[in-house]
Amino acid sequence: MDKTGTETEAESEERSDVRAPDKIRTCLGCRVSKDKKELVRLVISPDGIVVIDYKGTLPGRGAYVCPTESCIREAFSRKQISRVFKVSQIEGVEEFLYRLRKLVLDRISSLLSLARKAGKVVDGREAVEKGMEKGTINLLVFAEDLSPLSFKEMKDTCLKRGIGYYTYLSKDEMGGLIGKGERGGLGIADASFSSLLGKEFERFKSLGSVGSGGGKNG
Repeated sequence: MDKTGTETEAESEERSDVRAPDKIRTCLGCRVSKDKKELVRLVISPDGIVVIDYKGTLPGRGAYVCPTESCIREAFSRKQISRVFKVSQIEGVEEFLYRLRKLVLDRISSLLSLARKAGKVVDGREAVEKGMEKGTINLLVFAEDLSPLSFKEMKDTCLKRGIGYYTYLSKDEMGGLIGKGERGGLGIADASFSSLLGKEFERFKSLGSVGSGGGKNG
């Protein structure tokens, strides 16, 4: 909560993520039963299109799959999605993976934007380094085009201090997220936002595409 005792958006989202387990669902790929919050929900639209219901809010009977490349490929190879929804044709697995990866990236960008608005994003190398020294930064997001030397220095510091880290977007795009110029990295100074972002970055890695990650969250 903030100083006024009001629950922040990140705290509200995290609380909903860790509430008492809901109904168990089975992955169409690996056939393992899990809490449905760990899976990605699929629904069929009125015009017969299989839709990825990433927020889990769309009406209709759903089916579930682990957000991993291996499970999704298995579900497609065994035609499980078309069988469950009784449709003869669906998009190819590559198109499906592309759509899901984009939804995860959109979620990451949304969380970073929310963190910025909440004043939980630290930017600028000097400020980030000070935050890491003070222990106020829980997660560090590097730009994909950061120089090898700068990346190594920041990565080594993260590993030394047990700070999670991931790579995401270019320096120009990172700056655009916070309405500023190029930024080589953004520090997240909030445990709730860091946890939510870490979850999405790990999903993106499991879908077969992310630069790197490490520390306590990777």
